[in-house]
Amino acid sequence: MIFFKQTKYQLLTAISAILALNSYFFIERKSTNAFPLIFDNINIHYLIYILCLGGIIWTTWKFFKNESITQLIKKILLISLPTEIIFILGLYIIHAETKVHFLFYFLTGFYLVIWALFFIETKNKFTQSEKISPSKWLKNQGASTLLLLFLALSVFGYFGINKIENYAGVDEPLWTLDRIPYFWKNVSEMDWENTSISDKPGITVVILSGLGLLDHPVSYHYDDKKELGSFVAQKDIFTINKDFRLPIVMFCLFSLILFYIFIQELLGKKVAILSVIFISTSPMLIGMSRIVNPDAILWVFAPLTILAYLIFLKKETHFWLYASGILLGLSLLTKYVANILYIFFFSLIFLEYLFKNSQENVFQYLKKSFIQFFSVILVSLVTFFLLFPETWVNLKKLFTGTILSQAFITIAPIFIALSLFLTFDTFVLKNRITQPILNFFFKNKRYLIFILSGLFLLFIVFTFLNTYLDMRWVDFENILSSPKTSHRLNSFLTIFSANFYPLIFASLPIVIFGLFSTIYTTLNDRLRNKPETKITFYFITFILLYYFASTFNEVVSTIRYQVILYPLLLIISALGIYRLTRFIEYKYVFETASFVLLILGGVTLFNIKPHYLGYASFLLPENYIVDVKDMGDGSYEAAQYLNSLPDAEKLFVWTDKSGVCTFFIGKCDSFYDSLSFQTSPKIDYFIISSGRQSKILNVTQNKNSLPYDFKKIYNSQKTEFYLHIGNREKNYIKVLKAENFKR
Repeated sequence: MIFFKQTKYQLLTAISAILALNSYFFIERKSTNAFPLIFDNINIHYLIYILCLGGIIWTTWKFFKNESITQLIKKILLISLPTEIIFILGLYIIHAETKVHFLFYFLTGFYLVIWALFFIETKNKFTQSEKISPSKWLKNQGASTLLLLFLALSVFGYFGINKIENYAGVDEPLWTLDRIPYFWKNVSEMDWENTSISDKPGITVVILSGLGLLDHPVSYHYDDKKELGSFVAQKDIFTINKDFRLPIVMFCLFSLILFYIFIQELLGKKVAILSVIFISTSPMLIGMSRIVNPDAILWVFAPLTILAYLIFLKKETHFWLYASGILLGLSLLTKYVANILYIFFFSLIFLEYLFKNSQENVFQYLKKSFIQFFSVILVSLVTFFLLFPETWVNLKKLFTGTILSQAFITIAPIFIALSLFLTFDTFVLKNRITQPILNFFFKNKRYLIFILSGLFLLFIVFTFLNTYLDMRWVDFENILSSPKTSHRLNSFLTIFSANFYPLIFASLPIVIFGLFSTIYTTLNDRLRNKPETKITFYFITFILLYYFASTFNEVVSTIRYQVILYPLLLIISALGIYRLTRFIEYKYVFETASFVLLILGGVTLFNIKPHYLGYASFLLPENYIVDVKDMGDGSYEAAQYLNSLPDAEKLFVWTDKSGVCTFFIGKCDSFYDSLSFQTSPKIDYFIISSGRQSKILNVTQNKNSLPYDFKKIYNSQKTEFYLHIGNREKNYIKVLKAENFKR
């Protein structure tokens, strides 16, 4: 029996050694400094792989057929370990330029994927998840809730899809005319290395919006990347816009169902339906969903990731761990700023301890929490790897696109140092340092809640006060007009406070009312142990953390940059509205209130369509606007006016919004240097906008050689056509005759 046992392990060891040696010689043969004693015929290497694979299958069937699938996977992983090490060293480190079939790269990474999943399943202790049939779930919701959910989806769908083709989004052509077709061209050619089409990286965008290519097949004969856009240049731009944008809108529409399910799991169905109503009637979220851009779906993935992770912390089941990890991976595949979720989830390890019913053993708690945290990270990395083809042949991209991305690198040293300290204190010092600190905050958590919630409220009050006093202390509009350069002239605190301006004034007034209600109850001593208080505190903490991180990275959060925060704000507000409905003794008060909120939101959307991103609450004084860096509102309308003029196709116009050129049938350009003006045709009309005024005036100031006075152009009150975006005079697009502004 001992001989039998030794024989099977000796056989497996021999197979493992043969695999490793064969892999070493295989890589050396493929590298530039090939080993002289390798086989001349590459097929011999493939034959050895086949024989070794057959040996593993035979040995497993003969000697281990009675063992569990987990044990069999573990044995196969151990047999392949030497080979995996050789491939990692050979393909990614020593011979990084070695060219082999992509399957070798993919299987090397996939090996790590299996180990990651194996770690998750063996190290976590999951609770049994409750199973419920779809029919029973629908019955539990109730007819009124399902009706309200259907109406909310209908409102979002109507305003999201209505005239979706009549809009020119800033930077959108980079995706529709270049990145999306380029990505799928390379996929079709199995050129995995060149599937990185943006630093965002925007992979989820090209997957979803790429469905538009089904109606616009790409001609893959192009050699020059710049020519890829020509496949749509001669087609109907309205059809192109609709086909590429519609998948994004439909995805966001059906994501409302996920929002409802996730919020219901966390806060109950009444808060869930109010949250979905607020989300479905949010001008900002509808406006972003109508543009092919990573932010158009980041507002879906990132908040759902947070919700799924909080549900996992509550239930500790398989489903919610994998759901949060997969959604985190999708968030990272959408835009690198999702890396902040790593930091937030890490901080939740300690915040969650404060809300335990009683003090737990810190060592056992942190050990379990670290395993859960790393499990979610591993699932996110697996998702990132499987859906991003470049990582199959460049494993380094897996890390530079996630935990080592440009958005994370500035704060990474602090995060890594803290992680190492906590690991050392937990596993070596047995939490001699951490435990007293956590116990102190556990006993005084009400002060921490009060401080952070009070700080959040203080900045909101300051935002209102500063705005109503004519920006006496901080010029929010000026800072937001230059989101990536304002740090040069403004302090950290000033930029931090400016982030609240678009968060507050781009939300419906009822949302702000609900927000104040929730913050009040959060600060109330009697309600601090409520589950909803904890969730509110977590969301407020995340918003403050997000603002701190963006300010630390010297970027001001415009509407687009902080779009992921709006769903969280709306959930907080829904909590406040729900609490208020409980004080009214009327049988159908909740249903009535929900329906009224849906009507109010729908009326608001109707009054501002189709310029949803230009919305500003009536709480904001008329002489201010929120969307100071607009995404192209009004370009279509200005182009349509120009197209209606006699001999429009013979006109030459200058515009500070390139989106106008998309729809204009004549000649159109945007430049501001003297050489371009000297070589260009005679300009017939200028198209100017409030969103580009600051930039153009800064660039053209002191350039007396220009044939036109741009300061006079932007200050002119005489126009041929004008449009007020969001019903605000300061947010405009105008058409002016060029002959009136010659020097």
